[in-house]
Amino acid sequence: MASVKDKNVSAIRTICEVHRDIHDILMDAEISPKLANRLIRLLEEAYHMGKKMDSKLRQYKNNYDDGWWKLEKDKILKEKLKRRKSKASLSAIKSKVKKGKYSHED
Repeated sequence: MASVKDKNVSAIRTICEVHRDIHDILMDAEISPKLANRLIRLLEEAYHMGKKMDSKLRQYKNNYDDGWWKLEKDKILKEKLKRRKSKASLSAIKSKVKKGKYSHED
């Protein structure tokens, strides 16, 4: 059998095709039904993960959500600034309390 290392893997098959081949081998293998069922459940889980991954990678490749990166960055920056302001006002209050100059009206 030729080594996968000798070939361009992405040009050979998809991960889903590999999962199908593993499934077919398991169906023909002489292993206990309990082990076969366990392996098939794991294989099915991996197959669905592969489908989701393929879908997400195609979405990224086609720049489906270019604007998302900027929106997310802006959202995170706003949250950080809000936290910094809240920490600054909290430390100002603590400072006033220590000095005995803080009242609830401040």
